[in-house]
Amino acid sequence: MTQAPSREAYFRALLESAPDAVVIADVAGRIVLVNAQTERLFGYPRANLIGEPVEVLVPQSLRKRHVNYRDTFIAAPRVRPMGEGLELSGRRADGSEFPIAISLSPAETSDGALIIAAIRDVTHTKEAEKALRDRETRFRALLEAAPDAIAIADTEGHIELVNAQTERLFGYSRDQLIGQKVEVLVPERFRERHVFHRTGYVDEPHVRSMGEGLDLHGRRADGSEFPVAISLSPLETAKGMLVIAAIRDVTERDRIEREVQKLNEQLTRDNRELAAVNRELESFSYSVSHDLRAPLRAIDGFSQALMEDCADALDNTGRDYLNRVRRAAQRMGGLIDDLIMLSRVTRADTHMQDVDLSALAERIAQNLRETEPNRQADFAIAPALLAHGDARLLQIVLENLMGNAWKFTAGRVPTRIEIGRCRHDGADAFFIRDNGAGFDIAHADQLFRAFQRLHDAQSFPGTGIGLATVQRIIHKHGGRIWATGEVDRGATFYFTL
Repeated sequence: MTQAPSREAYFRALLESAPDAVVIADVAGRIVLVNAQTERLFGYPRANLIGEPVEVLVPQSLRKRHVNYRDTFIAAPRVRPMGEGLELSGRRADGSEFPIAISLSPAETSDGALIIAAIRDVTHTKEAEKALRDRETRFRALLEAAPDAIAIADTEGHIELVNAQTERLFGYSRDQLIGQKVEVLVPERFRERHVFHRTGYVDEPHVRSMGEGLDLHGRRADGSEFPVAISLSPLETAKGMLVIAAIRDVTERDRIEREVQKLNEQLTRDNRELAAVNRELESFSYSVSHDLRAPLRAIDGFSQALMEDCADALDNTGRDYLNRVRRAAQRMGGLIDDLIMLSRVTRADTHMQDVDLSALAERIAQNLRETEPNRQADFAIAPALLAHGDARLLQIVLENLMGNAWKFTAGRVPTRIEIGRCRHDGADAFFIRDNGAGFDIAHADQLFRAFQRLHDAQSFPGTGIGLATVQRIIHKHGGRIWATGEVDRGATFYFTL
């Protein structure tokens, strides 16, 4: 017959199968029994532990304190659950230390009172707790750094967490908000409706973008209201779902939108007025082109007829007067042509395309040479000056600028006119440079005003409208034009597109 195992054998089998290290000590703190888990955890064979004080398993720096803990427990023994509020450490045979959790239980035996300690290595638990704390710290740091007010609530609408922006925006301290319903941040007249929206969101949670089609308002602690935009995001946690609300004050945005709307309305009115002005300008241009040209042609024609048919009846003074009349009529005709050109440029539609300015400049230079074939002139035109714009309008620009350079270099031997490209403020700029009469840079702001002239009309004839026309064309292309110069040392005109 097989003999039944003794109770001691049962006890030892249970001790060896325990998942934790088990150390049994007497009231003097001497180890009387350990299990295999203790050997594996601390790295001691059990023979080296039996009879030793339990402090052998405690770091040197904590042993004195541990003796006090042990004496206190023996004086009032009780069952102490695992991990009850103490930060404890164990020491292995190799001297390494590790965090542990201990449960203690007193036991009465025939040999006297014993203390049973179940010891668990909680390294992984501590690491997990630290990682969790680190994540929470990072989360709170991100929460506080957020540019918007953040309020986190449970599915019942109770606020669990807010950031500093929420305090600043609504005027409540976070202690006043934690535990309150989110409706405390909503104007009273909207609260019932907000509960309905909140319940519907909890039933079908989804990410809702900021300002998604709702006209929303917030209410500050002082009762004042302001427009807000809100984004919502559901967050699953161990405690259940939370709702993260990012709240933004859109007072300034709404003000800007109202201003933009007013500006758009004003722009619409201005466009209507501009259309009316353009119609009037077209009518004026037609009148100038037809009604004013006729009397000018008559003045010029009859003056010429008088010169041809009645020259003998006129003395030198009379003939001089008639010549002056003719020249004045011709200047007026040229002025009318320039005014009509300026008007047409202002109203012209632009047809944007790639334009070879080098080729345009070469043709204009050839035309200028043909007007004075005996003039010594050197045109230095850079190759591949490519631009994007209206070819017809850009031709007018070059004709005016190169024509001015030709005019103001009259008498310079040799004449030198350069057309090229450079960099200015990070953008490409084209330039026309000459070695002519130049101008006083102090009056540069007058160059592009209609009818403004910086030179004597007798020496350099013109109407003073060409550069105003050029400026309007450049502005229609979204560019700018400017000039530098020095009296008797030439001028350079720059423009961007």
